[in-house]
Amino acid sequence: MKVSRVYRMFLVPMLLLYAAQAQAQLDPDREPGFELRPGPGQSRLNGLTPVSAEQWNQAAVRHVLQAFAFGGHASSQQIATWVGMNPHAAITEMLNFELVNPQLSAPGPADVSSGKCHSMTELQTFWGSDDPANPLRMADRQFHRLLSDNMLLRQAGLYFTWARAMQTHGCNLFLHKMAFYLTNYHASIHIDNAGVALIRDYYDDTVRALSEGEDFVGLMFHAASNGALAVAYGHASNYVHPFTGAFSGNDDFAREYFQLLFGIEGTSEDPQYHESVSIENNAKLLTGMAPDFLANRFGSIARFDWFTSDLDFTDHVDSTGRQVRNRTAHFDFRLGAASCLEILHQQVCGANAEQKLRSLGSVAASHPESMASVPLKLVRFFADTVITPEEQAALQLAWADANFDLLKFVRAYAISTQFHDPSTWKYWSAFERNLIVHNATILDNQESFARPEFYGSLVRMFEQGVLPFAPIRDVFGGQTGNDAANDRFVFKNAWSANVENPEVLSSVIQFQGREGGGVSVRWQKNWSSEIPGNAQGEYLVQYVAEWLWSRFIADGGVQFDNLARAQVYSLLATGFDFVAVLGADGPATVLNSADLQPGTTANLYMRALAEHKMNLAELRQQHNIGMAINFISMLPYAFATGGVNP
Repeated sequence: MKVSRVYRMFLVPMLLLYAAQAQAQLDPDREPGFELRPGPGQSRLNGLTPVSAEQWNQAAVRHVLQAFAFGGHASSQQIATWVGMNPHAAITEMLNFELVNPQLSAPGPADVSSGKCHSMTELQTFWGSDDPANPLRMADRQFHRLLSDNMLLRQAGLYFTWARAMQTHGCNLFLHKMAFYLTNYHASIHIDNAGVALIRDYYDDTVRALSEGEDFVGLMFHAASNGALAVAYGHASNYVHPFTGAFSGNDDFAREYFQLLFGIEGTSEDPQYHESVSIENNAKLLTGMAPDFLANRFGSIARFDWFTSDLDFTDHVDSTGRQVRNRTAHFDFRLGAASCLEILHQQVCGANAEQKLRSLGSVAASHPESMASVPLKLVRFFADTVITPEEQAALQLAWADANFDLLKFVRAYAISTQFHDPSTWKYWSAFERNLIVHNATILDNQESFARPEFYGSLVRMFEQGVLPFAPIRDVFGGQTGNDAANDRFVFKNAWSANVENPEVLSSVIQFQGREGGGVSVRWQKNWSSEIPGNAQGEYLVQYVAEWLWSRFIADGGVQFDNLARAQVYSLLATGFDFVAVLGADGPATVLNSADLQPGTTANLYMRALAEHKMNLAELRQQHNIGMAINFISMLPYAFATGGVNP
């Protein structure tokens, strides 16, 4: 079903009305019918104050989901349950590092993809295969293939797989967003430098470490000792001559180890000491770190694709017969366990790079610069771009109290008054905005897998300047929300995607082809499975509009002013633009807030539309909801997030 010409004609001028923020219309509130239930106690972190029961409302819950889990896949019922819980108990269910979090993203009864969510390698292998259990359309499986026609690993296959995983019900999106942060922002490397196999390993290794409960120090050890970083930075070939003791190689990662992993730039001490002692000795530490080859790995004929991420720090022969002398190449190997290097004013000892990196990790993580910067980097990525000095001090105090427990810190922040305060503000990156909108639009995996791959979120993200595992700043991380907000082409391409291809979000019918029996499964979207009716089981336009706004904007209706309401009401009730419903002359007609004051003709029309009863069983009504979503998702409020509780 195509979108009407009238809708296309009037959408652009209506969107232009939102250059400035609107006045508050609704107070955020909890879902009706749920009383606050006590939950298990949890020690709060120094510096962060948990929100009160009154502040823990639907807007707060949705704010958490958007910031930390790309919106998640929780049902309306589950969100209402969380609203009725003690915030500590709710956040424990919402945010965890389990491979599957059924409250946050429940797999369907017949879903098989979610059982592979722990690994991009397994997902890509499965989705690119002809396995009878593969739920993808036959035409879409090619996008996930491991190998190109010339038997090399394909970058595109990994791009598509990650993007699809982030919209697959059954995948723990908080776990994956944290892994995405760690590998694409915190300690990022580019796929062009590491190669497909290693970058995919790096991500999967990080997911596994998170799920196994590694703290921040352990996570940084896994990053520093990963073959992906050794190849990308070049220290895989660094060595110290066993007889002369002369170092050969580069100190690139020796410097970035401090700066990227731990936020240490050496500004709190003598810069000369940091450069000539800590960095130079760290370069010697990072020797004997050559990765093994695994012959014909993934079926690729390219030796570069054969690298493995798990390093063997001994002298040995790998599966290809290649001599790997990591023990001999390491600094002062003759001293064995007594081999020590002075780094950050500490003696860092061990028989090889692995042992020394374990020792150095605790030293670096406890460094004053690291303790000050790590929590700020986390918060700036997930939630708040501008952090005041007072907020910085509170976060640093909380990080010290968390004792490197990443999950404990994030949970405490996610239910803190600091996070939910209106002063908290962050623009979405193209990754975040598109995945949030996509996850709020797609109701289940049947719909997700039925949609053509090439119209999914990855293409829209690519058109807005981003690809996973290809950070725009290389080792200094991917596109930030500020990058997206300050790039007119990002906004232009996002605008064009909604205006010129609105059927991506408003489409209600898809077909999923099956080979073999020649069966085609007809699928039709049904928003009644998610949108709750009123006490009489009715779907009034006003209530549906408020529910959609809450789902996509997550501000409790604070920004849902009369201008936005008029347009959303009109699209839901009629499928036409509000100006067209008024009978105004052409798209040049512009309304403002004064035109919608009580007693005006426009206000009477808006009130009549608000009382219209929708029949969600009708195909046209489902389509109208899609057009309303398309409009809401292009407003400025969909490009940023902020707290809503004073």
